[in-house]
This record gives sequence, C-alpha cells and structure tokens, in this order.
Amino acid sequence: MTRRAAALALVVLLMPVYGYGREADGALGLIRTPNNGMPAIVAPGGAFEAVLVHEAELFLVGDPDAIALEAIWSGLPGGRKRALCVVPEHVVPGRYALEARTRDALDHNVRAVFVYARFPDYYVVAHLTDTHVGSTRHARPAETIFADLIRAVNDSDATLAAITGDLTDDGTPEQLRAFLRVLDTCRLPTFVQPGNHDRESLHYEAFLGPPTYMFRYGYDGFLAFDTKDFVMADELGRQDADLQVFRRALKPCRWAVGLTHRFEPMMGMRSQLILFVDEPLDALLFGHFHRENTPEEALAPWGKTQLIMTPAAVYGWLRFVDMTVSGVLARPSEQRANIE
Repeated sequence: MTRRAAALALVVLLMPVYGYGREADGALGLIRTPNNGMPAIVAPGGAFEAVLVHEAELFLVGDPDAIALEAIWSGLPGGRKRALCVVPEHVVPGRYALEARTRDALDHNVRAVFVYARFPDYYVVAHLTDTHVGSTRHARPAETIFADLIRAVNDSDATLAAITGDLTDDGTPEQLRAFLRVLDTCRLPTFVQPGNHDRESLHYEAFLGPPTYMFRYGYDGFLAFDTKDFVMADELGRQDADLQVFRRALKPCRWAVGLTHRFEPMMGMRSQLILFVDEPLDALLFGHFHRENTPEEALAPWGKTQLIMTPAAVYGWLRFVDMTVSGVLARPSEQRANIE
C-alpha cells in the first residue's frame, strides 16, 4: 500500500458513519424536520423548531460557513426530541442546510432553513399540484415537465412555492427520490403535501415528514393538512386536534391560507367546522381534480373561504397567488410547460 493510500484509508476509518443529507435510500435520517419539503422560515435573532430522532449538535450550513445553533431540548411522545433553535443575530439572510452532528453520525438536510431580514407587505406564492412524478401519460416524462415548471417558478416574482399533493404517480421510494431531485432545483422555500397517489405504505412520512403542519411568513399564516382519504381527516383523530390547535395559533395572522390536496363538500364535517365555520381560513389552495374551479365552487359552501383550485402540473399548469394588504388574490392559472 502506498503512503497516499494508507493515509486515505486512515481518513476513511476516522470519518463518522452517516447518510449525508438523508439515509442511503433517500428517507429522512436523524433530522426529521425542518427539511426541503417543510422548511423553517426565520429572521436573524429569531428561533425555529426542529424534530430529531435524538439530540445532536446543530448547525446552519451555508457557503462556506457552518454556524452553531443554541438549542433548547425537550422530549416528544415516541422518544423523539424537539429543539428550539435560536438563529444568531449576525447570520446573513439566505438559504441554509440544517446539519446535526453526533460523535458517530452526521445528517445534513438541504434547503431546510431560510433566513429573511424582512417580510414584505406584498409577496407572491407559486402554487403547483398533481406533479405525478413517475407518470408516463405524456410523451415527456412527468419529472421533466415538473422541472420546467420549477424553472418557471425560479424565473418568476414568487417568494414561496406550495405543491399540494399527488407529488408522485405511485408513491414509491424511487418516485419520491425523483421528486426530491427536481424539488431541490427550486431556489424558494418549498412546502409540500401528500395526495392520494402518494400513500403507498408510509413512504411519504419517511421521506417528507408529517403531512399536517403550520408555518408563518411575515404577517401571514399557512396551515397544511392531509386529505389523503375521502374524509378530510379521521373523525376524532389526531389531525382534527392538530387543525384546531394550529388554526387558533394562526388566528392573529393577517391572512390564513390552507394547503391541501383536495376539497369536497361531503368530507369530514368536524374538520370543515374548524377551518371554514369556527375560524374560517381566508383561502384554500388545492388540486386533485386537474382543472379550474367553476364559479359555483369559488367559496366553501358554508363559509367565506376562497377556494383556489389549480389545474394539474403534470399537464404543464401552475398558478401565482398575490398576498396583498387587500386580500389573497389568485391570478389566472398558466400553462408553462410542454407535455409532448
């Protein structure tokens, strides 16, 4: 063995064993959230929550620096750990990976934390839905169509991107990995939701984490929830409780916007009372039906929530939504990718 080879072998032996950026199969590893489908948005000097399998040293990783985070740890049901992470005031605004280090492991979630110096009164949300990565229904692969749409988002005036379900055609690990490869070409924070096509086993949760969550951007709040089944949630189940807690937490926000895969008036009524009657969302972005709303479908039947249904991305469509001081204003949907 040459001296160079021996030195390299020693380095390899001394390196920690880890799956860099997820497990070897692409599933989430030590860090569960935030991740590239559910990132944290925070200001310098602010804080965000992270959920890990166990405690670790945490860092924001940019180019080229790693910034140590002060974390306050607490336990969660099931044995996972929650860290309240404080972002130092000197951190430069931008996009960061979240890195967790232990004595024998390292995990690195790309596009997991976005730091903003200010939050404007007006900004734009890009809405895509039904990307169906893995589908062969057109001459062009769905993954390629999705990539074209992400390029259109990158070239737009959007600040955030929401992708509301049927991310894949069959929910397999291979299709989820392909979806993530395209997702990570987006320069914006990307918030995703599962659809009925993504429900093969529990692969969605393994790759992207909990399907029900909330986040804030400036003055506004967003509530993402799961409509994988015909009912909006299992009646009296965990999601109904989460929806009530999250909706109350977002009550002080200027606008509250829901993100989900589908909406139908016959869905579970307890969830609908929470979201459209007791504390009505201002708007709901969804897909599933591969078409526009009709005028009769513009509002939730028993409330004032604006329903914004965007045609399917697998057919080349997306929509931009203006978040203004006057309201949540949906632009006409646009076909921005060729399918043949």
